[in-house]
Amino acid sequence: MTDVGLPSYQRIRHALRQELERGALAPGDRMPTERQLVQRFGVAHMTVRHAIDGLVREGLVVRRRGSGTFVVRTRPISRSVQRLQSFSQELSGAAVRGRVVRQREIRPAPDVAEALAMSWNGTVVELLRVRTVDGAPASLQQAFIPLRLAPGLARDDLTDQSLYQYLANAGVTLERAEQRMFAVAAEAWHAELLDVAVATPLLATERLSRDSANHPVEFARTWSQPEMSVWVEIHR
Repeated sequence: MTDVGLPSYQRIRHALRQELERGALAPGDRMPTERQLVQRFGVAHMTVRHAIDGLVREGLVVRRRGSGTFVVRTRPISRSVQRLQSFSQELSGAAVRGRVVRQREIRPAPDVAEALAMSWNGTVVELLRVRTVDGAPASLQQAFIPLRLAPGLARDDLTDQSLYQYLANAGVTLERAEQRMFAVAAEAWHAELLDVAVATPLLATERLSRDSANHPVEFARTWSQPEMSVWVEIHR
């Protein structure tokens, strides 16, 4: 592929991508600063910023708020979604940890109440956790569970425990789920918890999980780092 005729930011992105593929920088290494790249390529700051934005969208680098831009510290992670699994099960083989940000009993917002087929004046447990993979913030997960299904959920320690395993221990078995996936730009609170810049592209999912009687059990939202690729096997 020739770079002749391409805009400057695309040529710079291509050059930087080739360097990453050759191993000029290792996963976890800090990228050159915008000032250094401006001097190297003889272009404007905005041009360099566009080039780096492209690498972020490709999942090759990630911006760390207040620290700079870094090469993705692990290889892109494949998440199997062939069957209903917890986050830890999807990432089998990786060191997955959790940090509870919020764990409380609340009245559900209208969209949550509708998804869970419950009254707006009912009570749900909100569980908001940051999940790390190999020590790096990878995903922000917000789950809503009707309180009647797991009365102790707002009090028990879910730091590193699988929510699905917790529910199974409480006698609640998940059988199926409906899930949609889409791209979003990180808002300020996403950015703070995932340690990325505001407007960083994130992979967002919404999942409604049901039990064997088809009753809604969990409504969950997840925001994942761009390097969290998803692997799907499709059969005819």
